[in-house]
Amino acid sequence: MPIKKIPSDHVEIGMYVSSLDRPWVETPFMFQGFVINNQDDIDELRRHSRHVYVIVPDEEIELTRRRDSDQPEPLTETDVLHQTSYTDKTNVDDEIKKIQNSHQVFSEVFTEVESLIRSGGTLPFELFKQPAENLVQSVTKTPDAYIWLTRLKKFDSFLYKDSLTSAVWATALGRKLGIVEEELQNLAIGCMLMDIGKLSLPTELLHKSERLTNEEWEKMKSHVDLGLKHIQDNTSYPSGVLDIVRTHHERLDGCGYPDGLKGAHIPLFGQIAGIIDQYVAVTSPRPYAQAISPSKAEEMLYNQRGRLFDEMLVEYFIQTLSTYPTGSLVELSSGEVGIVKAQKSGQNLRPDIILLLDPDKQPYGNFALINLDNYSHNDTPVRIVKTLADGEYGIDVEELSF
Repeated sequence: MPIKKIPSDHVEIGMYVSSLDRPWVETPFMFQGFVINNQDDIDELRRHSRHVYVIVPDEEIELTRRRDSDQPEPLTETDVLHQTSYTDKTNVDDEIKKIQNSHQVFSEVFTEVESLIRSGGTLPFELFKQPAENLVQSVTKTPDAYIWLTRLKKFDSFLYKDSLTSAVWATALGRKLGIVEEELQNLAIGCMLMDIGKLSLPTELLHKSERLTNEEWEKMKSHVDLGLKHIQDNTSYPSGVLDIVRTHHERLDGCGYPDGLKGAHIPLFGQIAGIIDQYVAVTSPRPYAQAISPSKAEEMLYNQRGRLFDEMLVEYFIQTLSTYPTGSLVELSSGEVGIVKAQKSGQNLRPDIILLLDPDKQPYGNFALINLDNYSHNDTPVRIVKTLADGEYGIDVEELSF
């Protein structure tokens, strides 16, 4: 059935809302797609979105074009972009072996972070400086190694997993944008810390599976100010780190929070962090929502470019992710299922893959690494058909061991 864009004021009981004009994770709606059952649902939608997308039978999709007056202001602070260029300097497997110890340090860092926050203490900048420097040095050589290890690592909390994943993807995007290493370290630390205020919120709120009440939603949004309280009095933190924590939920059209900033009033690092935060949130399993596939997440970001997120930054991030991001689950034309191990320069459609399931979706006894350039099944060349969301076919990536 086609999708139609309508103003929130036109929503009626019985309609099925398939998407909003802003990320689901920035609203109290815990499920991506739901039926309007009562007036309370309508009132809640009107409070949080200007337009919604509904599934309607036998109608054409409404196409809209942004008016020139609606164009967001261009990016500022572009002087930090394109200051250098990076090339892959090491073999992925060699880099994975080299960084395993430094990668493990993040578990200790996050344990100390939680202890300090629970005791009401502040977070010293020095706690993150060396781990972030190690991360940046590795990602600038080859992003795949850190992405791979982070993808497979099992953390006690999805908040910690998200923090490190966000830092890695932000650094990879910054690498693509030509940001120098010192600034990449600030970008990584800021993304590690952007949701740290959630550790001060009740656990039951973070794990609630139903829609948040207005009071609960306001409390959830308070994580921005709570996070700032733990770091803003420490003069060691660079302004870029503070910008990320303060503005990663601001959006180009002013629909974000806490200050409703628009366009170029949102710092560059805050805009980068917002893109990363959304991608990680929707592609990671949550207590209250299933993950979506990387390709659907990329499509979501692409459709939101120029309205919620800067167009140039979105396009660079999609290039950074590649067609089949490292660590993503993929289904092959043979029916087999695998996980992307590493990208190959100039061959985005044919990354290296570790096979997990056979054509009947049964686990392989041994995990074979294949090269799609010369891999065939029943004498037929094999290609990737689609990316999969975490959990599809019962695959728990964190439980894999290679």
